[in-house]
Amino acid sequence: MRNGVINLWKPVGITSHDAVRQVRHVTGWTRVGHAGTLDPGAEGVLPVAVGSATRLLPYLVLTPKVYTGYVQVGTMTSTGDAQGRIVGRSRPWVPSLEQLTWAARFLEGSVWQVPPQVSALKVRGERHYAAVRRGVSVWPAPRLVRILSIAEIVAEREGWQFQASVGSGVYIRALVRDWGTLLGVATHLRELRRIRVGCFDGESSVSLHQLEQAHENWGDFVQPWHACLAMERQELDPMNVARVVHGDTRILAQLTPHDGRMLALEYQGRLYAIVAESGRQYRVVFEEGI
Repeated sequence: MRNGVINLWKPVGITSHDAVRQVRHVTGWTRVGHAGTLDPGAEGVLPVAVGSATRLLPYLVLTPKVYTGYVQVGTMTSTGDAQGRIVGRSRPWVPSLEQLTWAARFLEGSVWQVPPQVSALKVRGERHYAAVRRGVSVWPAPRLVRILSIAEIVAEREGWQFQASVGSGVYIRALVRDWGTLLGVATHLRELRRIRVGCFDGESSVSLHQLEQAHENWGDFVQPWHACLAMERQELDPMNVARVVHGDTRILAQLTPHDGRMLALEYQGRLYAIVAESGRQYRVVFEEGI
């Protein structure tokens, strides 16, 4: 299989773009992209789409993600993680489990979050991290995000461990910063691991080394489109496939009613279109199917 998603495990020490570049080198394909940036200091699940499946990335990015991390107390850094310079200090006091849990409840749900100054977001076409590197002050605007849950909190001598399930656009570095602020202690994210993106988890992931060792058999690691998108699916009548790939919206009125989510139209296991939530128009059409 050559059009689909590779459940890649990104190691610490390289950027997500570096990982994509290595996948391009192994596969020989230029149409390769990832679903959600992982910082160089983080490791974990990085779904990488290959071929026509890159057109699914905007939908894969929206799927929930699960992280585990370690919060270091006593210092705040310019980047919010261990890669930055120290910009603030407090006494290295580790709150109790009850206090940590109390503060975590305030961070859950739909919340306004200010992204870190050093991030891949853009200001006037330039990445924030590049602007900061040039000495330009960056003040990211708050964004409404959803933090589904913060659990498995374990207080230790120098900080605490946690697991967070989040929606799209959440910065764990910012979550840790705000967590410390609520408790009156300087914090930064010392370790971060992403263990799940949608249905992709760490246990079933593949390393870059495994991918490189597979050589021309790298396609064995590519998963089909329906393994990565949690949306309702409907089978097309064979006579309607051509109408769909030509963007004929009249067929949409014939579809079985669905629950207001996006809808995948397939025929014999191949995806031909994604229908918008309204059910009245196509989001994306695959002329040859994937």
